[in-house]
Amino acid sequence: MPLLIQGTAIVIRNDALDRCLPGGAADFASIAPNAMSYSDDLLSQASFMSPLDAHRFAEQLELYGLDRTNDVVDFVMVHSHDQTAEPDNDWLILFEYEGGLIATMRGSESRKIVAPKSWTPGEQPALQHLSGEEVQSRLEFVRRDGKVDVYRDKETGQLLYHTRLHETDEEIYERAVAVVWQHNRNPGDPPVDAGQQEELRNAIGQLQHLIAKQPAAWGAHVMLGKAWFAVDELKRARDCLQRAADLEPDNTMVLKELAGICLEQADTKQACQVGEHAVAVSPDDPELLGNLAVAYLIDGQTAKAEKTIAHAKRIKPEDAVNQHIGNLVSDVIQGRRESPRTLQQMMSPPKPASWYNRARRWLGRSE
Repeated sequence: MPLLIQGTAIVIRNDALDRCLPGGAADFASIAPNAMSYSDDLLSQASFMSPLDAHRFAEQLELYGLDRTNDVVDFVMVHSHDQTAEPDNDWLILFEYEGGLIATMRGSESRKIVAPKSWTPGEQPALQHLSGEEVQSRLEFVRRDGKVDVYRDKETGQLLYHTRLHETDEEIYERAVAVVWQHNRNPGDPPVDAGQQEELRNAIGQLQHLIAKQPAAWGAHVMLGKAWFAVDELKRARDCLQRAADLEPDNTMVLKELAGICLEQADTKQACQVGEHAVAVSPDDPELLGNLAVAYLIDGQTAKAEKTIAHAKRIKPEDAVNQHIGNLVSDVIQGRRESPRTLQQMMSPPKPASWYNRARRWLGRSE
């Protein structure tokens, strides 16, 4: 029996499903992606609003063993707006009936059309196609309800609904960022517990996928670096943060993150250089000055640490964190404690509170 095709559809030969699914074509419902999926005795189809969703379903079919090469075409993608199918094949026939696009198998003599109950012959199909140019000129975005994007046709005032089976890149990024911040680790802190790392590693995979598609997305590199740091993969963390700094060389937030990971690795020379660059970009930022003073102190450049933290305190005398750093620098100069060589030493007695507060706020202080 012929099948109604709407939007962008994947049309599959049932004999291919018989070959690849444990339950054969009769089991198509178990992998059908949406309510716009149905079959006849020869073909099965799934219609989508979004071509992206159709492509992803096609990739899933390939994992089941179905093929769409030039030699074997088990399934095709059909575009109802221009009545085309890809790849080329010798078994699919497309024709119009009462305003709808119909697909059937060559040689089938059935005239009974399989379609959703909502379809009325002669009416416009429920799934419509608009070109990219039409979307830009005719539609304005109204809101997002879960996985449904709502648009308004500026010509008619009609609301159009675009259902997405998959999250957008922006949604994936936001969800991954929320996980990274939930398990945020600051320099000087221990890594997150092993039992909490699974969620972080899932976020790492999502961020890596996004970066593969958008290599210049510096924010994703930063969050990936923070995620790697949280699970104690220091080299990977630094590589990601360095890539972000290469993309955004004068972004002080990125530079602050990079300097922190350098200190965690006890690369005090590089931490000082990165900190100096950040201060050169924003010379009157008391937080960046305080961070640079810490790097100088751990690097053994006590005189520079004293001068830098004094400048920071003149800019913002009430900054309690920089006051603590100033006290620590003074203690080292006066011989009341040894000069620390690592963040961990800086957080140790006899005055752990002063550096502990700074270390916990290294990547972002609250005023």
